Amino acid sequence: MRPRPPARALRPSRFFATAIAVAAALSLASSSSSSHWGVHTWLSVGLKLPGTSTTRLTGPSASRRLLALRSSSGTDAPTQAESYLLSWGLSEQQLDKVRARYRWNFDPDVEDKVKPLLNWLADLGLTHLQIQKAVVDFPALFQQRLEQNVKPSVRWLLEMVLDKSKVAKMIAREPRLCSRNLERTMKPFVGWLAELGIEKSQIAKAIANQPHLCSRNIETNLKPKVRLLSERGFTQAEIARRLGINPVILGLSLKRLTHRTSVLEAQGLLAASSLGTAMK
Repeated sequence: MRPRPPARALRPSRFFATAIAVAAALSLASSSSSSHWGVHTWLSVGLKLPGTSTTRLTGPSASRRLLALRSSSGTDAPTQAESYLLSWGLSEQQLDKVRARYRWNFDPDVEDKVKPLLNWLADLGLTHLQIQKAVVDFPALFQQRLEQNVKPSVRWLLEMVLDKSKVAKMIAREPRLCSRNLERTMKPFVGWLAELGIEKSQIAKAIANQPHLCSRNIETNLKPKVRLLSERGFTQAEIARRLGINPVILGLSLKRLTHRTSVLEAQGLLAASSLGTAMK
């Protein structure tokens, strides 16, 4: 009889990752009296729930697989938040994406989190379709503190942009703005642009048209690009003027900006008047 081959040793990194995932799943599953929370916990770490196969909350069929798994576990109903969003107008496909992008089990409190946020976005001026898109793109909106964080940030944006409809479009395009820290991220960004010499009206336009720039780190992302333009021979006034007109330049990666300016410089075409159109 041939001897059994020795068991393969589990890699240390995989062993510790699995051990941590199992511990987290067991802890959270045992801490809740709700059986569907246990199902979500196992799904979130990608482990095998007793009596089922390993399933992840991703992909186009996540909703159907989740409902089937709940049925086998004795809980065939979606969470209250999921039910509310479905009745509110989200499709099953959109809800799949919400579940997949949410950090954990998607079950925010409907009365305290879901309804107030949806009503506030509607009052702000977002259409039903824009709200749907924002929720699907960034379901972590339901984790934000509406009164303490979101509303103060949006009030500040209204003061900057002075146009409620534009702010509504900004939130629809970049719902992550609602999660940005006003004092640590947004105000410093505007202050830095002002220090460069960009006019307030241009700053407001830059925020309205390129809202994602508010999320960029000033020291590691934005300042190196300004230093590059300075090294290429542009004066501070030229840089301020060009960024005021074409803030999209700040949205380019440093590598891409370096390459483009190098090509223009080699061809003798690098000038303040041509920089904006070349960067588009």
